[in-house]
Amino acid sequence: MSSHTESEHPTAHPPAAKPLKKLQIAILGCGFMGTALLSGILQATEKSSHDLKFSLSVRSEASLDRLQQDSRVAGRTQYVGTSNVEAARLSDVVLLGFRPHQLSEVLSEPGLAEALKDKLIISLLAGVPTRQISASLADSDRVARVIPSIGAQINESMSIIAAASLNAVDKELVIWLFQQVGRTQIVSEELIGSFTAVSAACHALTVVAADAIVDGSVAEGISRPEALELAAQCLRSSASMLQGHMSIEGLKESMSIANGITINAILELDRGRVRPGISDAVRHAVRYARGMSGGNDS
Repeated sequence: MSSHTESEHPTAHPPAAKPLKKLQIAILGCGFMGTALLSGILQATEKSSHDLKFSLSVRSEASLDRLQQDSRVAGRTQYVGTSNVEAARLSDVVLLGFRPHQLSEVLSEPGLAEALKDKLIISLLAGVPTRQISASLADSDRVARVIPSIGAQINESMSIIAAASLNAVDKELVIWLFQQVGRTQIVSEELIGSFTAVSAACHALTVVAADAIVDGSVAEGISRPEALELAAQCLRSSASMLQGHMSIEGLKESMSIANGITINAILELDRGRVRPGISDAVRHAVRYARGMSGGNDS
């Protein structure tokens, strides 16, 4: 690999002001993640002058009812139904949000390949390389791969983007769209699985850490709701400080006064081998992701 590849120096992009957008966006398979993205984008653009219209397709009647009853969706959609072809036909940008194993079934639907022709395709499908999607669409070069996180629904996602085949205009549009729901990080597709695994490990760590902090707090007399609110905000504030404000070493040093509570808590965590346990969990997640994709990330 070249010493100057995009993947070795991934760039995190904070949300930025962009020119007004007029887009028609389809989400094929608007399930859990599709709905999270939809919610985040609707919230982020609600008071803006961006003209975004959505076409949403789902498989089940229950999902259809859920979307049709959502008051936020009503005024921003031009189609909500079970037809992938109709949703794609009405749109400029198409997000693939169905389950990865459904790819062949969905793309083989009569009329869908024609409806997707020449459109910008954004795949949210874990483990499915862009070349596989491109091959099913007459070798289209307008295919990007994005792995957002659950925080998209509250505009706190870290979306991992692989878009090497896109031209500059399309790439900028993909970045802009996912900046509406949080931050973005551009990586090479060869490493997208590893980045996804690290993201998953971070979410796993947050759940375990918050749960353990709350249990320990309750055992020492703090109510569970108070402990959860305290833990969530402290985890958030510490993480926020690491986003360009302080280094890990600087944050640790600033909190570690002589004979202080924080440094003693850190030493207790080290006695419990928490640090190597976390590193091992991250490495296991990356190796697990590679195993799912047949030994490589792409």
